[in-house]
Parts: sequence; C-alpha cells; structure tokens
Amino acid sequence: MHTSPGATPIPSWAVGGVTVHRIDEVALPPATGPWLLPDATPEVVTAQDWLHPHFAGHDGILHLDSHSFAFVVNGLRVLVDTGIGNGKERANPAWHNLRTDFLERLTAAGFPPDSVDLVILTHLHADHVGWNTRQVNGEWVPTFPNARYLTSRAEREFWATYDMEEAREQMFRDSVIPVEHAGLLSTVDVPHKGAEIAPGLRLIPTPGHTPGHVAVELTSQGETALISGDCVHH
Repeated sequence: MHTSPGATPIPSWAVGGVTVHRIDEVALPPATGPWLLPDATPEVVTAQDWLHPHFAGHDGILHLDSHSFAFVVNGLRVLVDTGIGNGKERANPAWHNLRTDFLERLTAAGFPPDSVDLVILTHLHADHVGWNTRQVNGEWVPTFPNARYLTSRAEREFWATYDMEEAREQMFRDSVIPVEHAGLLSTVDVPHKGAEIAPGLRLIPTPGHTPGHVAVELTSQGETALISGDCVHH
C-alpha cells in the first residue's frame, strides 16, 4: 500500500519483483452494478462471502469504480487504461464533466505524466481512454506526451468503420483522435497465443466486450497477474 503525506493510500500488489499500483479515479453510482450485471441481484451478491467488504456491501450493492493500473517492468513505465478523464462531455451523467485528482494520485504513486513510457488501452470505450488527453488552452492534447499509446489493431479497425452515435464520436474526438494526430497511437496484431510487447508483458486476446478487447498479462520472477479490462462483465 503506497501512501504520501496527507493523501489517501494507493492500493498496490507485488507480482514477483513488480509493484502494481491501482490509481483510483472516481466511485461509480450504486446503479452501475445492476446495469453491468443484471443477474447479480442483491440476493446473489449477498451470498458471495468473498465480495465483502471490499467489493460489495452487505446490502447486496456492488462497489465499483473507475481506475487505472501503473507499474514498472524491466525499466518500462506502464499505465493500463486511462479512466474517464476530467472535463469530458459525456452522455452518462456519472462520467460527465468530472473534476477528479487522478493525475495527482498517479504522480503520488511515482508516475508523473511526463514519466510514462507506455499506455496500454484494453479497448476504446469512454471510461478507459479519458485521460489519454487533457485540455490545454482550449485544446485536447496528450496527457502522456512521452508515451507510446498502444491498442490492438482489431480494436482500432473496428471503430474506424463503425457507424458511431454522437456521444461516441465525441469521445473519439476528444480522447483518441488527438493522440493519433500527435503520432503517439500504435496498434498491434494480437493473435490467439497473445503478443509479447515487452519482456514480461503480453497482450492476450479477450474479444467480446469489444471485437479487439485485450487483457494484459504481467510476469515477473515466476509470478503472473492478469489485468482483465472489461472482459469479465461482458
């Protein structure tokens, strides 16, 4: 558990020689659980002892939030997914025009924006790409100017031909296109066996939630962790 003076503790876990930090952005409304998992009724949730107290209340309400994961593997400073973002125009009221301290939390964990080398996007949904950019002098610019942003080629190509509704087009305009225009977004083919993108770091294909969705496999000193993105609640 990482802490800094006067700050909320930042949850962290050891995976071999790598420390993975969870950078919380914002808690989501109680209605989010039934929306994502309609069969997870209060009766079902209450019966799962392992969910309590961290993942659900004894009232059967799931505790859900938006967050990212940050870690250093073999010298590479990595951020997985970038949450909802501040000041973004969103159709979902819980995501609209946020003002959070996400970047301060990220910096407190030891990852100031300029220090990030790689941003992995498990998929291109609004609550996973928002901090790709931040507003400077009225323009959306990359938040992590020294990073390579990476997603699967299947994911980007799917959305390139998709007939988007206005809300999704807005998300691409403020959080994806500026990164592409800056020359920072790369795509990679992710075959069935996965794709190694750096020593100890692999993308695993987990399509369904979106056609090109990937999970992130981290391996260090014989231990492995999987950052699952949104594949679990698809």
